[in-house]
Amino acid sequence: MKKSNSLKFKLFFWYIVSLLLVGFFIILTVHIYQYKYSAFVLSVVFIILSGIGFITIYRITRSLTDLSSQMRQITSKNLDKRISSLKSDDEIGELGKTFNDLLDRLDIAFKRERQFIADVAHEMKTPIATLRSSFEVTLQKTRTNDEYKKIIKDSITETDRLTTTLKDVLDLAWSEVPNENLRAVFNLSSLITELSEIAQKLAVKKQINVSYRITPEIKINGFREKLGRAILNIIDNAIKYSPEKGMVEINLFKRDDKAIIAIKDTGSGIKENEINHIFNRFYRGSKSDKVFGAGLGLAIAKATINIHKGIIEVKSKAKEGTMFVVYLPVE
Repeated sequence: MKKSNSLKFKLFFWYIVSLLLVGFFIILTVHIYQYKYSAFVLSVVFIILSGIGFITIYRITRSLTDLSSQMRQITSKNLDKRISSLKSDDEIGELGKTFNDLLDRLDIAFKRERQFIADVAHEMKTPIATLRSSFEVTLQKTRTNDEYKKIIKDSITETDRLTTTLKDVLDLAWSEVPNENLRAVFNLSSLITELSEIAQKLAVKKQINVSYRITPEIKINGFREKLGRAILNIIDNAIKYSPEKGMVEINLFKRDDKAIIAIKDTGSGIKENEINHIFNRFYRGSKSDKVFGAGLGLAIAKATINIHKGIIEVKSKAKEGTMFVVYLPVE
């Protein structure tokens, strides 16, 4: 917005010019020439300046009225509608553009939440339908104890899937609006050490070697439990997608005012066209068909890291593995 198009500039310019003109005519016609029609001339000047002021203010109020009228017509049902016909480049035009930007962000947020609800419903619908189908088939005839045990085990698996999905959904909901009163300074080095020990236990079944190097006494301000869950999601993925007898490295060190967590695996890597999507909710890549999960782990991790004013990056090469790097501001 140019300074000359500003309402403040226009009003200030009109005010100064009015004062100067009135003062000039008073001095010229009354004191210098003592013009007998000075009162008439001053009246005419006053009327002209008043008319200019009235027109200026009328245009301002008309633009505001038009803007207010268009705003009232926009509801949650027509968020695709935008403020239009505001051709002015002043503060009112800027307000209209800002409001349109706000609507763009709200529209994206509402669409994302609707998609999220639909995805949650879809993820929960499948295990519930499977459970119901299993029970209906079971009741059709008498079965042996072994058959009943197998059906119960399958039902427990589906129940675990439901529980995991619900827990992930709750974590994701929390990451949108965290309770800031629970934020506190904690020892990140201690947390990553605990997670590394958990990782070693998770890796036993696949005989994966988990190594870690952790710089001691790195402290940050945030939510210890939630950040731990987020980092564990990344570590868990590294173990899941690494081959048997592979390797996972976990490093924590400090550089300037950042704590850096690097988690590297020796898996097959992530395809280049998938890297930009792995943090999307319910996204599961082409290599995840044999891995249990709802596709919420990395979405939760990124949301939680964002809450801690951090950044997460992904570096991956085919057949060489993947490395997630998390940058967090230290206390």
